[in-house]
Amino acid sequence: MSMERVEAPAPLLTWLADRPAWEATTGYDAAGWQSSTWILHAMYENSSIGGINLDEETTDTGIPLGFVVRPASPWRRALWSEHFAEGRGQASDRSYPPCHRWFPHRSWPVAVQPPPEGSLDEESLDALLDTLSRCSIDGPGTDCVAFYASLPAGDFDNPHVWRGPLSAVPELLEERGGSYAFSATNLWPTDRSWFVWTDYDLLATKVSGAGPLVEAVKSHPALETVDWSTQPR
Repeated sequence: MSMERVEAPAPLLTWLADRPAWEATTGYDAAGWQSSTWILHAMYENSSIGGINLDEETTDTGIPLGFVVRPASPWRRALWSEHFAEGRGQASDRSYPPCHRWFPHRSWPVAVQPPPEGSLDEESLDALLDTLSRCSIDGPGTDCVAFYASLPAGDFDNPHVWRGPLSAVPELLEERGGSYAFSATNLWPTDRSWFVWTDYDLLATKVSGAGPLVEAVKSHPALETVDWSTQPR
């Protein structure tokens, strides 16, 4: 089975009607679950080019917007915690959810591929879907709803809502033959036992649900997570 576009999605979105209207533009931050955590979108570094003496115009890169695939060797995963611990940046403003404000960089060294904004990266998406499958009653066949906010959908006139099995969610991506340059803004099973929020302006994804599911997300070896609330830590 595949994900199918819902032509009359209002009944599937009614439970979000109490959320601020602007969240339909960047992503819904629904509440009400036992626990939550934030998946930090993956960043990578290439030490083989780190020592090259390049001019200023070629040593800086910007934060990628949208889904990115895992780069091939010699690129390696660089954890946010490693980046901060090695003195290459400090989490300068944690009064906001994980975003560009957590880093001091106005631009990034060419040897670093920053975490993508507005979308899970390939490595994190696959790991999250694996975890959700293992923790959902119907496994990869769990009936889910995927919502794309106006900005990532590129459409301010029509809601983009899809429904289908959890295993088919990656098919929505352009990289997997779909229509979107972003992973789903919000994702939830029809029983609403968990909820995923990837805001268009953030570098991380919030996962909410029962305690055991959230702990499974935190313990997945391919996921870097942080617990964050509206109070700075």
